[in-house]
Amino acid sequence: MQDKMTVHDVCEALRANGISFGEDAMTRLILDGKMPFAVGTTTEKGRAVTLIFRSAFYRWLDSMLGRKAVRAYE
Repeated sequence: MQDKMTVHDVCEALRANGISFGEDAMTRLILDGKMPFAVGTTTEKGRAVTLIFRSAFYRWLDSMLGRKAVRAYE
């Protein structure tokens, strides 16, 4: 298992738990600093770069769901 995730991985994990969320919307939330499990920035050319921490994501998702989340990609 890797320590990091992609935005695609995050959205798939959310879908596995019954939450539909688009990659563009998730990227915007990360870039805006609204997701506690990730950081992001844009390059000089406008490309989004994100760093998403798997353990922090699943801790966040568990707390949001109030139960142990289904683990996708583990």
